[in-house]
Amino acid sequence: MGIYNIHIQDFDGPLDLLIHLIEKDKIDIYDIPIVSVTGQYIAYINEMKEYSIEVASEFLLMAASLLQIKSKMLLPKQLVAADDEETDPRQMLVEMLVEYRRVKNLAARLRENLAQASLCISRAPMHMPNFRRKIKPMTLNDLLTALAGLIAEEDITTQIIARQEFHVQDKMSDIISLLHLNSKAIAFSKALDKVGNRSEKIAAFLAVLELLRLKKISIRQKEAFAPIYLFLREE
Repeated sequence: MGIYNIHIQDFDGPLDLLIHLIEKDKIDIYDIPIVSVTGQYIAYINEMKEYSIEVASEFLLMAASLLQIKSKMLLPKQLVAADDEETDPRQMLVEMLVEYRRVKNLAARLRENLAQASLCISRAPMHMPNFRRKIKPMTLNDLLTALAGLIAEEDITTQIIARQEFHVQDKMSDIISLLHLNSKAIAFSKALDKVGNRSEKIAAFLAVLELLRLKKISIRQKEAFAPIYLFLREE
């Protein structure tokens, strides 16, 4: 036997009909006037002209439950058992209505979300190459080792030359300018490319250390023995 979606005159079941009657008369769901609601509910059932007994059985079952609750509330209190006095006959019905209304509201929200989702068109994610390089932080010893390597490469010959004075502040300005001209990142060796003799290289190296101390630049290295890079820090 096939499964049918029961729907009678805009109501999907007896609880849906009761919710309609409660909201129509602005009734407090936790304090239902059972006599009035039962009368309206049975009046609605009587107005149904043609229906299948199988389809309407749930409506009739709820009508019987309402009549039972109504009869309990109409009985004199002295005739009601002690256990029944402690429990409101409407309690079970109220719990069913509250839960049904909660589920109904959630279903309405899901329908709204589905309608909104139907307006969107998605596509498969595009593969983009990752140009970001992982560069590990450097220590002072790494810089000293790199400086020693640069100095060792120079062909040193004994000669007497006039002493030249190089100011660390000037070298700091030169390195900052070089970083600005190269998108705020240069190789450490490039900072010393245009440096002349050893004294000037030492001044440039001290300028790098001073910039690090002032947190004007940062140094990084991708892996061991890889080139060291200088980066200009943002303000």
